[in-house]
Amino acid sequence: MLACFFKCIIVEVMDYSVAKVPRTQEQRTSETRARLIEATLDLLLSKGYPAATTLEIAARAGLTRGALSHHFESKDELVVEAVGHLLQTTTAEIRVYASLVRGGSLGITDFVDRLWIIFSGPFFMVTLEHITAARHNDFLKARLVERTRGFHASLDDIWRHFFSQTELGTLEVETTFNATLCLLRGMGVQTVLRNDPVYYRRLLRFWKTMLVEHIAASRRSPERLRQEGTKG
Repeated sequence: MLACFFKCIIVEVMDYSVAKVPRTQEQRTSETRARLIEATLDLLLSKGYPAATTLEIAARAGLTRGALSHHFESKDELVVEAVGHLLQTTTAEIRVYASLVRGGSLGITDFVDRLWIIFSGPFFMVTLEHITAARHNDFLKARLVERTRGFHASLDDIWRHFFSQTELGTLEVETTFNATLCLLRGMGVQTVLRNDPVYYRRLLRFWKTMLVEHIAASRRSPERLRQEGTKG
């Protein structure tokens, strides 16, 4: 079920009852907040932002609405916390992929494929929910801007590393990065109304070819380019 996905990104709480070790207040608080975050993400994905009420979230977490209010003053505060957690775990996942690229076991085209899995799955569907809600919610918008800034900065750092050995300037690297993200986001939105895996694979194949050619061309020094021009 949908909850299984989010359980994988929420830190599991040890079963202290089995070990017969009394839980501290801090441990109980951490466990309760984790359950609320998991329930919030699950409901954002399965029912959407409007239907993810505090009553529904509390029920999904197996808690009372009073217990929810004790930890979070409002639904939006909980949504911000849940989205922040999702962004952190997704950043960690992307950094793992980036480390594989640096180690030589994953190519840039494979990295794009991994990004597409992220941008066509639960992560992006939740993103659509909170971004749409933030359009007319100043509280949500201001706080989500803060949370997403770090996520974008992390992606930017990873992307700059890919092009660190090329002749591309900072502006060119930024443009290539944002063009890639815009393509993936646009494709992600399309999946809501168009279930056509072949179509998306074709788009990805086209863009990956463009990226490889762009990287290869930028790695040739000005002197090499002059030589090639002379041979031509």
